[in-house]
Amino acid sequence: GYLKKMRLHSDLFCDKQIELLMGNIEEIYHIQQSFFHLLKLSLNDRNPHESLIGKCFLFYKEQFKKYSDYCINHPLSCLELIKLENNPIYREFFETCRLEANMIELKLDAFLLTPIQRICQYPLQLNELLKYTPYEHKDYNNIKQALNTMRDVASYINEQKRRMEYVEIIHKWQHTVECWQGKDLVETSAQGLGRADAFLYQNGKKEPVILFLFDHVLIICRKDRRNTLIYTDRADLDNTEIEDLRDGKVSRLDEENLVHLLNAWRLYDRTQNKTYLFTHRTPLDKMQMMDSLEYERAYVEENLSKGLDIPLYTRIATLKTRQYLADQSSSKSLPTMTRQNRSISAILRTSNSSCNNQASLLTTAPLPRRKSSLPRFVRCSSPDTSIDDSFRSIKSRFRLW
Repeated sequence: GYLKKMRLHSDLFCDKQIELLMGNIEEIYHIQQSFFHLLKLSLNDRNPHESLIGKCFLFYKEQFKKYSDYCINHPLSCLELIKLENNPIYREFFETCRLEANMIELKLDAFLLTPIQRICQYPLQLNELLKYTPYEHKDYNNIKQALNTMRDVASYINEQKRRMEYVEIIHKWQHTVECWQGKDLVETSAQGLGRADAFLYQNGKKEPVILFLFDHVLIICRKDRRNTLIYTDRADLDNTEIEDLRDGKVSRLDEENLVHLLNAWRLYDRTQNKTYLFTHRTPLDKMQMMDSLEYERAYVEENLSKGLDIPLYTRIATLKTRQYLADQSSSKSLPTMTRQNRSISAILRTSNSSCNNQASLLTTAPLPRRKSSLPRFVRCSSPDTSIDDSFRSIKSRFRLW
């Protein structure tokens, strides 16, 4: 009703606007078409109670994850729509589309909310179906698995959205650091993990630095007289060797200088063929740093095994879209991108009351506050019951920062 007509009016909509408003709605539509066809084939019309539909959801688990891209884009879509509807020409266009397609009396933003509502409804519906399915029914186990599967999908979508929020925060943090060199942080990382004060031994000198730990990379900064962060260097953690140095060890900085090390560790970056020597004020500071580096490796490994890494093109496209919105927006009444604006559950709460219960499926529990000197942008991953014991122990120590 809308999309085809928007493409016919290049005088009103550029390709970027259409992509921003609609997201990957066509991809979701094709997934739902084939899913609906499979559901119909799985129904027993003569004896509906003998239908076997559980496997349909199991078969489409990976395809349903495509909803995460739509959910990530939805707040941006809402902002663009608000901006356009401030113009009476666009308001009239959207209403004409609705009338010509003989659609119910809802605005475009209500239609765009439907995919998010749908992915929330599946676990609720499957849960109700399971209640009324006897244990001896042939489909009972499949429905039970389908319910867990769709809950996993909802959790996956929520986690992806949460991680995209971190990408934005990391992007903003980078712009507070002066003299940045090399790749943008969002090209390598999607999560801030921690910070620590340290001393860097380099060129025969001992210099106070601040270490910022992200997935895949360690950023080294110093502060100037204005208390501003100045970029110093970085280390690629995917290609490094870390050595825990014992106290009292003598290390040669250069031909003239020897140093007795205390609370020290060494990092060798194979990518740059460069060695960094760090020390900390106290043994506890060093222990926390060692734990956090261990945590970073476990965190990266977990992301790879679960497919939770946000692709680079998604990170960059989202940031470019936000920049596009900022450039295009001239209205001071445009809402800011607060946490509530970005939250799927908040979006759902603004819809009809029947969706309020569904919203809870995509809401994570409050994260514990950590007593530490970590920067504001750092938050630990949400609790995950599937994490193995060794990873959990590292994580629990890391939260003591």
